[in-house]
Amino acid sequence: MAAGQAPRGTADRALDAMMIPKLDRSRFDWEPGVRALIATIAPLVVLHSIGRLDLGIYASFSAFTGLYGRGEPYGRRWLTLLVAACCLFSCVVAGAWVQSVGEPLWIVTLGLLAVISAGVLLTSILQWIPRGAIFFVFAFLGCSMKPLGQANLSEVMLVSVLSVSFSWTVGMSGLVPRLIPSVGAKLRPLNRTPARRLSAAWSRANLALILISTLAALASMGVASLTGIAEHQYWSAVTVVAIFSGPAALVSFDRIGHRIVGTLVGVGVAAALLGGQSNQVYLICVIAACTFMTELVVAQHYGLALAFITPLALGATNLGLTQEWEALFVDRARETILGGVVCFVVVVLARKYFERRGYELPA
Repeated sequence: MAAGQAPRGTADRALDAMMIPKLDRSRFDWEPGVRALIATIAPLVVLHSIGRLDLGIYASFSAFTGLYGRGEPYGRRWLTLLVAACCLFSCVVAGAWVQSVGEPLWIVTLGLLAVISAGVLLTSILQWIPRGAIFFVFAFLGCSMKPLGQANLSEVMLVSVLSVSFSWTVGMSGLVPRLIPSVGAKLRPLNRTPARRLSAAWSRANLALILISTLAALASMGVASLTGIAEHQYWSAVTVVAIFSGPAALVSFDRIGHRIVGTLVGVGVAAALLGGQSNQVYLICVIAACTFMTELVVAQHYGLALAFITPLALGATNLGLTQEWEALFVDRARETILGGVVCFVVVVLARKYFERRGYELPA
């Protein structure tokens, strides 16, 4: 450190973390990116070909199955993917059912609690990546808030089960080239073998994460509904759950900055890619490309990945062009900021709680 230069604090490091990083090309995750692209685009192409892209949102959420099991040997990955597939299928179908019965608040609340609990507990048990309940909550709330239109529950179930099954197959497809010695030697080693323990789920930290995440998510949705600042109140809840991906996030400001800044940049990218009246084939291509790019960079920088996750999420939730894009961009930005503010308040209170009692902040 140069003479007279002040030491860099937490705030400075947090600002550095939000800047666009120098990406290491050797760490690009090409294999997961290709798998995610195939798992996402194939069901949408099929639905478009039969004129039922209104079911695309259910296929897209179910295709999140393929995002799990990163870096795990295939002897272990099959179970990770199977559990993720069952959870996503349940969330999609449960969300569609909630929509069919009129979205009663008490059912949405219980469902949200159940989904967050499943995500938190399974993360501890399976030690999987992505951590937390983000994709489960997105699937459940996204489907519960989307009008069924001409679709029915049987169609939703069929599309979802076919999509998760296809995604499971694609997720396991990397086993084939690894059986060929000359090819397998060139692929990235699969050496992520975390311990799986049922006992890891039952902890005070997990209980606190479940309760605080659920209450904060509901509070953000309530504020959005009462103030009328946006029509997609569940996006604020998704923001909360994405930020609180683990117990340590309850006392950290880092993910709040990543989520807000990354999403706002992503809204700008989405406006450039999706603004106006885009045709459906183009929309499917944008969703597929953003899925690929997300998996390529997410392991290196979460904030940068959100620049691609945001247009992906906006495109997937608006398949069929049911709403004007510009309104969706505004809603996404406002709801993300609202969810981030709620998380900021929670983190401030949590840090004060630990400091008053002389506890060490969770790492």
